[in-house]
Amino acid sequence: MTNTNFDGKGTYLIFNVSDSIFISDLNSQDKDPIKSIHFSNSNPVCHAFDQDAKNGHDLLIGLNSGDVYSVSLRQQLQDVGKKLVGAQHYNKDGSVNNSRCTSIAWIPGGDGAFVVAHADGNMYIYEKNKDGAGDSSFPVIKDQTQFSVAHARYSKSNPIARWHVCQGSINSIAFSSDGACLATVGRDGYLRVFDYSKEQLVCGGKSYYGALLCCAWSMDGKYILTGGEDDLVQVWSMEDRKVVAWGEGHNSWVSGVAFDSYWSSPNSDGTGETVMYRFGSVGQDTQLLLWDLEMDEIVVPLRRCPPGGSPTFSTGSQSSHWDNVCPLGTLLPAPSIRDVPKISPLVAHRVHTEPLSGLIFNPGSVLTVCRQGHIKVWMRPSGAESQSSNSETVSGSKDKPLVSNTLGSTSHKQ
Repeated sequence: MTNTNFDGKGTYLIFNVSDSIFISDLNSQDKDPIKSIHFSNSNPVCHAFDQDAKNGHDLLIGLNSGDVYSVSLRQQLQDVGKKLVGAQHYNKDGSVNNSRCTSIAWIPGGDGAFVVAHADGNMYIYEKNKDGAGDSSFPVIKDQTQFSVAHARYSKSNPIARWHVCQGSINSIAFSSDGACLATVGRDGYLRVFDYSKEQLVCGGKSYYGALLCCAWSMDGKYILTGGEDDLVQVWSMEDRKVVAWGEGHNSWVSGVAFDSYWSSPNSDGTGETVMYRFGSVGQDTQLLLWDLEMDEIVVPLRRCPPGGSPTFSTGSQSSHWDNVCPLGTLLPAPSIRDVPKISPLVAHRVHTEPLSGLIFNPGSVLTVCRQGHIKVWMRPSGAESQSSNSETVSGSKDKPLVSNTLGSTSHKQ
């Protein structure tokens, strides 16, 4: 699910269900999509929109077959058919990598470069201004357990580089807003954070249990959220290069996480720095959870409790001193449950009947989507926040913090 605004006039919602990509006008009262694009050979599984594209193609679509397309969203909306128009085709018929695309992202400030992650643990860097059929062959990966980068042999090649990240699937990737760092999460349960320009592993670590499925950056690049099969929302600090909080509240796998960049912290420490963050998570348990993270209030164990002794604690503002900051490039093992402070959600709301797959924060609303392809728009409260309610409301009532309006695919009409 991608939220876009390519012309300054409207906001469009792009989502994929089964063998189609759908585009809806977020501000329209009509709940049916205004455009559907059908794929006959393989299902679309991920996509990304470049808000800052100066011209040409701004929408990327990754398929189950490994194929990748770049297109102009404007061109798709102007065409009445159900096929892609004016598309550039990359990794055609899996010529470079025939495993499933799992995540795709434009590189911020990358002048049309983008990254495609695959289910075999590899990522590829492409340039949209190069021919998608450019010859690219990469050397055999000698050690599947080690991170490695290989560059294409020829200047006309596309993709231009391959990053071997891990064994097993890369489940999600996300760039920091300045494009300096790239985070990946995978089936092996590890978050990995890379310095993109230096092509170096900076830090990372393992989930408490199982695979990690999703990740997201704070706008200031200081924190990363991850979620996965251990039902936890992990908060990672880039300063400390480790987990600084666990969010407990989901009863099943966490499938989507996002910081609310439109919410402004009510308190400030006078330095202009953010001292409180709000973020959301959705899961297979059909719940939307909203969280507040106030770093000064997090109590962090300084070190492991010795036998017969008692642990010492410090507030989050001193969290960088609770242990030596991990050396660059270190992947940490799963932390002990007593070493990580726990936080609870402000709001827990069962928002769909089916498992959820993603959420987006907007200036005036929060969007949630389930695996059936049903999207709900939850309006933000206009005044002071009121007490939460467990009942779903579809009216304009202002005494509820979450007000829903459902957008559906063509197979679902409200």
